[in-house]
Amino acid sequence: MEWHDGTERRRFEREQAELRKQYLAAGMTEEQIQALYAYDCKWYRSRRREALHTQRLDIQTSEDEDINKDNPLYKKFIEKLAVEDNHADYSRYGWVEEIENERLAKAVLALSDIDKELITMLMDGFNQEAIALSLGMTQPAVSQRIKKIRGIFQKYL
Repeated sequence: MEWHDGTERRRFEREQAELRKQYLAAGMTEEQIQALYAYDCKWYRSRRREALHTQRLDIQTSEDEDINKDNPLYKKFIEKLAVEDNHADYSRYGWVEEIENERLAKAVLALSDIDKELITMLMDGFNQEAIALSLGMTQPAVSQRIKKIRGIFQKYL
């Protein structure tokens, strides 16, 4: 954001002169007009501060274009600009691969797809009623499957 203080100040003063005429025509007192001018001056200074302390990060978004690596902001924030998406490597049940207990991981992999989906939905924050509706089951059936799965987990923990 560029700021040319002389140009901006002249524009501000012209706007203030117009407002002053409007305020006088509306019957405002000189003290009221001065109070509004003081408020507008604070606003003007805050815009100026923002303009002076804000830099554009001129990098191209296309991978085909060269990135301006000389930009100091680019150098400073490269770690925050680069994001690695590891989620694409996982299937819906990728969380199973993160289980450190090998016997438990094998037992979970041996579960039916419905049971793995049930566990996944529980981890995603769904309640038993929502899971039952999604899987086309009754809530008591979901509850029974959860008890069965919990027994398997306790066997391997």
